[in-house]
Amino acid sequence: MTNLLGLLCGFLVIIGGALSDGDPLSSLVSATAVIIVIGGSFAAMLTQFGLGHLLSGLKGVVWLLKPPRTDLHDFIEQIAEWSSLARSQGTLALEGVIPNVTDHFQAQGLQMIVDNTPPEEMPGRLSALAEETERHQAIPGEVWEAGGGYSPTIGVMGAVLGLIHVMMRLDHPEELGEGIATAFVATIYGVGAANLVFLPLGTRLKNLAKELSREREVVIQGFVLLAEGKPGLVIKQNLQTFLHDKPKAAAAADEPAGETAGQAA
Repeated sequence: MTNLLGLLCGFLVIIGGALSDGDPLSSLVSATAVIIVIGGSFAAMLTQFGLGHLLSGLKGVVWLLKPPRTDLHDFIEQIAEWSSLARSQGTLALEGVIPNVTDHFQAQGLQMIVDNTPPEEMPGRLSALAEETERHQAIPGEVWEAGGGYSPTIGVMGAVLGLIHVMMRLDHPEELGEGIATAFVATIYGVGAANLVFLPLGTRLKNLAKELSREREVVIQGFVLLAEGKPGLVIKQNLQTFLHDKPKAAAAADEPAGETAGQAA
């Protein structure tokens, strides 16, 4: 939500700056500039990435409202329960759990456990799946960052087109001032779209993809411990060391248990 608030504040600052100089709000409105800058930028993005990746970039905007985060606290509790179930009833008992797992990556990890994948093969196979997932989730950020590179140049193109139109009407000197002002609106749209929308959005989405990648590292470690047949308590103690938001008091209390768990492992 703070991301959307930042975008809104950016637009309000530009509009407020124009109004503070006594310029009418209509001076910043130009349908032609919108068509040239936004349409041209998306056309360039379509050429570079193709329709599928461009649609992924548009869908990635939804992440600003609801990022596809992994609740690691819930995952640790869940995988401890899976460990207890596997140790009491066998790994095949986890097959009935898979349909209830909404996270595709975790479902694949459970399927590997059910298929009795050797523990030494789990890190490599899960890491390969994680890299593919990370590459797919990084696409929206790349698309929007590319748009931030295109839009200022296309805005300048729009301004030049506007000036060409003005130069063709030199026989109407009373229209020159307004025509030149309108021409430069395209430049404002291009630079504004790049620095207020495209580039910040692209950077935010790429950072989010990196955060999701770090969360999957914890998930991979959990499935490796599950494949090794570790007890649920040992798995929890090992994975909790990856949680940076863990209270210090709880961390200190768990330290002896963590050492015991490390010796047991």
